[in-house]
Amino acid sequence: MADTRQRWKENSAKYVSTLVYLDEPQVVMLDHGDDAKIIGVAINKEGYDSPFLGAEISFSQWERYNRQFVDLHYLFLLPKWRRWYIFDLADQDESGRIPLERAEEPDYRNEKYLPTQGLFWARSHTEDDPVFGASAGVVSQKFLIDGTWDPPDISQFFARINDIYSFFLGIEKFQSKRTSHQQKRALVNAFTDNTLHSGFNYVNFYGDLKGLVTFGERLAMQAIVKQSPGYVDVEGKATTLNEVAAALANFDKNQEAIKAEYNMLRKFLSKSKLLKAGNIDKLEKNDPIFVFIREHNRTLSKSLGVDVEPVDKLTNNALTTAKILLAHYRRLERYHMFFVEGRAQSKPVAASSPSIDAAPGA
Repeated sequence: MADTRQRWKENSAKYVSTLVYLDEPQVVMLDHGDDAKIIGVAINKEGYDSPFLGAEISFSQWERYNRQFVDLHYLFLLPKWRRWYIFDLADQDESGRIPLERAEEPDYRNEKYLPTQGLFWARSHTEDDPVFGASAGVVSQKFLIDGTWDPPDISQFFARINDIYSFFLGIEKFQSKRTSHQQKRALVNAFTDNTLHSGFNYVNFYGDLKGLVTFGERLAMQAIVKQSPGYVDVEGKATTLNEVAAALANFDKNQEAIKAEYNMLRKFLSKSKLLKAGNIDKLEKNDPIFVFIREHNRTLSKSLGVDVEPVDKLTNNALTTAKILLAHYRRLERYHMFFVEGRAQSKPVAASSPSIDAAPGA
């Protein structure tokens, strides 16, 4: 049948994988270039052996879909490159390439062809997902929750994890050889922006860091079950979540010593009137006050389990480094309190993704 069809073949794409297989392929992925992926769903169309409707999406859209920020229906409604294709999986050649023809509007707007809205197929893939880069190493982490949780409590719990996660991820990205010069410059700006001069605006600091991660790196809340007991599932980059877990375990073990270091440094900055906005550039690097701050930054960062050297490189200012370490302490302390109150604990996840223990004493 294929050799007798008269079809306009615009170009071709390379088969990557079958995402969903039920008796035969139902959802497939094709590679169409550097930032162009074609996700295809099986359809019924006369004149084809194994027909598919495909939508040409960007890498970031694939990450959003794979992390379940969007459903499959959304990708077919609003693909990044605004191109849809009809292709026949049976036409795949020995090199894995499949001819494509541009779909007409009656095809890509046909409700019979489009995936059902609200179905997050990414959680039901029957084959291994293709790994294109940033999504590699993403794991799921489960927290058991108990007692009374108001909606703001859930929000604050996730916000504390996210702040600490973003802090460690920012440092990790700055040190990575794979991070571009432009991305590193953006990280420097996040760590040195003028809005950091007052304590309240450290909200902006963490917000800037969250804005610099890709969807493949972003921390996400997969599920919430509000019962007593219930659970919260979060998903993120394995190496960074491990750093968060280690920081929390260290804080639980050494909280009194860490608090003493925090109080000493903060009291000194307060008495020196260095916590207020506008005082960040008043010190010379050889000033005794500056030297004192730098030494106590090293002590506090060591007790917190934070490598101060990349933070110093990012800020190029001991006072800014001190304020960031103080902000990190406060978020870690508030996060730790959920576990001290007995309302949160971690539980290993029996899943294909590796699990991470995050609670003190787990």
